[in-house]
Amino acid sequence: MNIEKAELPDAMEEAVKIDAIGDDIDATMGDELIFPGGPTYNELEGWKSQFAGEIYMTEFDDDDSYIWRPIRRKEYKDISKINGADQFYKEERICEKCVLFPKNYSYVAMTNGKAGTPSLLSELILEKSGFV
Repeated sequence: MNIEKAELPDAMEEAVKIDAIGDDIDATMGDELIFPGGPTYNELEGWKSQFAGEIYMTEFDDDDSYIWRPIRRKEYKDISKINGADQFYKEERICEKCVLFPKNYSYVAMTNGKAGTPSLLSELILEKSGFV
């Protein structure tokens, strides 16, 4: 698997671009998990096709791995237009749109998870979407 690492200046986490994974696997690996409890190689290839190959992975610790994509301009504009929404609400909407794994990463999962995860993920998503 070829990966491109991008260090964040103000955060300890990394965004790792998943690139050319199809070149490194054979047909028998399609249903294998990328990491324990994670998505399969087939799911990853599907996301890469759907989102023009721009798929990233961020690991906060051994138990918290996220696979996500950059946000599209229309999605960002729609979130920005939400009246009365504070920054936390907008960060959560960005994560709901862009986090591919864990599946169905929603408000409930964010509420029960670590408080800073949606903020850091949305920062990474915005950076890779060209906002920083």
